[in-house]
Amino acid sequence: MSQQPIRLGFVGISAGGSWATRSHLPYINSQTNTAGYKVVALQNRSKESAEKAASTNNLPSVVCYDSSAALAADPNVDIVAVSINVPSHFDAIEPALKAKKDIFVEWPLARNLEEAKYLVSLAEENGVRTMVGLQARQNPSIIKAKEMVEAGELGDILGTTMTGYGMISGETSSQDFSYGFPVEAGANLLTIPAGHAMDAMCWVLGEMSDLQASLANMRPTFGLTDASGNIVGEGKKTAHDMIAVIGHLVRGGGVVSVSYKGGMNPISGAPNFSWVINGTKGTLSLEGGMGHIQMWQPKIGFVKQDGKLEDVVVEPVGTEYSYTGGNFSYAVGKAWEAFAGKGDGTVTTFRDALLRHRMLDAIYRSDKNGTRESYI
Repeated sequence: MSQQPIRLGFVGISAGGSWATRSHLPYINSQTNTAGYKVVALQNRSKESAEKAASTNNLPSVVCYDSSAALAADPNVDIVAVSINVPSHFDAIEPALKAKKDIFVEWPLARNLEEAKYLVSLAEENGVRTMVGLQARQNPSIIKAKEMVEAGELGDILGTTMTGYGMISGETSSQDFSYGFPVEAGANLLTIPAGHAMDAMCWVLGEMSDLQASLANMRPTFGLTDASGNIVGEGKKTAHDMIAVIGHLVRGGGVVSVSYKGGMNPISGAPNFSWVINGTKGTLSLEGGMGHIQMWQPKIGFVKQDGKLEDVVVEPVGTEYSYTGGNFSYAVGKAWEAFAGKGDGTVTTFRDALLRHRMLDAIYRSDKNGTRESYI
């Protein structure tokens, strides 16, 4: 007896190479899709653009829509998947929840804490299953770090230091990312690369009991580039490009220090991501070529009290610092399999995302008021 497909209605698959086409579709079209997910409907800004996306991505049998409400009302759609720019999330999510559809949404869930609270309440009111794309939790290096910490291999956790360069908000920025220039849009250095990394940190070590933050927008104007990287004008932003957060862990009171910067590490060959966890029995080190650990896999090493660095063996999921074949489908695939009750991945829900939005809101409050804040 053949397996019934799990029918997806996708908001955000494009003809021009969106995140969904580089991550979700490769998994759905692969043999690792043991759950039987199938895209049956697409929604873009216009029906014509959805039809073009269907043709370009070899999805001949899908139904195309130009509104999220119409997609959500389709009786053949089991799960709505939202993979579009953060400022547009709310308008795509609300109709799906009101239609009582299970739903996947990329991280961040919403532009701000208030929107996130409302969407969580609506999801729970309508009894739907939810998943948010905090896929660093599927990264084998992050999973291994969590296993070692929970097994007591590091002993008591004394503290942790994380530094990263987030690619975005550097000396130049692409026109395609203009939706993220206003801080109120909720798509920026803090919410995306730092948000993913800090979620992984809290997943491994537990939450922070308190935090204090300093944020800055040191490049309010910058070179605006086209798709080829050519500077075509001057851009302006209010989103921050320098982030510093300190705090204490709930478990054991260890000190936390997180620093994220815009752009890429200017030192040739130096890592764009470094995370050190210090314990009484040893120190764990994770180092990566990119600051987006939800997409790139950091190398992991362990230093015992004798001072010798040992490489930690984890599942290699592609080329150096990269997920499978560089197409980023590994982590999202693990999450989709877990959502169907298969594999060993982790499902991160709207409720989990709300906690992370509370953390972000505490960071913004701390910076604005010069106060130490709590979010749990």
